[in-house]
Order: sequence, then structure tokens, then C-alpha cells
Amino acid sequence: MAENRKEINPYEYVEHFFSQTGLLVSMGKKSEKNVMALDWKTLGELWHIPVITVAVAPSRYSFKLLTEGIREFTVNIPSSNISEAIMVAGSSSGRNTDKFQEANLNAIDGKNTKVPTIQDCLLSYECEIVHETKSGNMAPHHLFFGKILKAYASKDIL
Repeated sequence: MAENRKEINPYEYVEHFFSQTGLLVSMGKKSEKNVMALDWKTLGELWHIPVITVAVAPSRYSFKLLTEGIREFTVNIPSSNISEAIMVAGSSSGRNTDKFQEANLNAIDGKNTKVPTIQDCLLSYECEIVHETKSGNMAPHHLFFGKILKAYASKDIL
């Protein structure tokens, strides 16, 4: 539940952020939300602003939502209670599957974003896209830089 988490500094508990696959939530203009498995992510600073950078392939439904939908995303590090959601989020497309329903995920309304976070996560970050670019020759992905507006940690890791 949302009550089982506390707002934190974005740089706290980063060992969980970097060591685990995340769940990226994006949303279209008609409030359609999608979740994808996210391994290519980093946390740092851009222009002295705390940011999360995520890499998303242009072929993904999430890419369409990030570029044509709400210009926000959330990154969520799942607890063991919902770890199976990573397999669901990474093995089907949100174009034709409600992955929230399929993975039995519960959304928590954002405090600073329209895009929700996910219940039962060790960490959750609300982000607003402030910059994007192609990843270059390393991989056919697009990088989205999200200014961290709020960060939360489960009381289980506090």
C-alpha cells in the first residue's frame, strides 16, 4: 500500500535501484497506462538536477507513449511480492495487453505526475521528461532523461 512507503532523497538506497530490474510506467493522452521491464537505466544528475535516464527501443509501445503521450514516467523497483511482474512486463506488448491487469499490479496515483507508481515496490520515482536523445551507435534505443520529482522507499528497506 501507499502507506507502506516514505518519501526519500533520490540518492538513498541506490544499491536496490542499480542491482534490480525495474518497471517503467508510461501513459498515453487518454490515460492508457503501460508497464515495461527496464534494465537499461541509470540515476545521476543533469544540469545539477537529479535525473533517471532510461533507454527504450523505438519499436516499443512504451516509446510511443513517452513520445506522443504524457511526458512523464515512473520507475519502480519491485519487491519479491511482485517480482513475477517483470516477466509479464517483458514478454508481452501493451499495444494489445493490459499488463497491469495481467501482472496483477496496483497503481498508486502520482503526487507530482499523472503517471502512477506501482504498489509493493522497494523504490519508486516520479519523473518528468526534461531531455531525450538517440543513444548513438551503441544500441538502437532512445534515451529519456526524467527529472526526479518525488522518490519513495518501502518501509521494508528503511
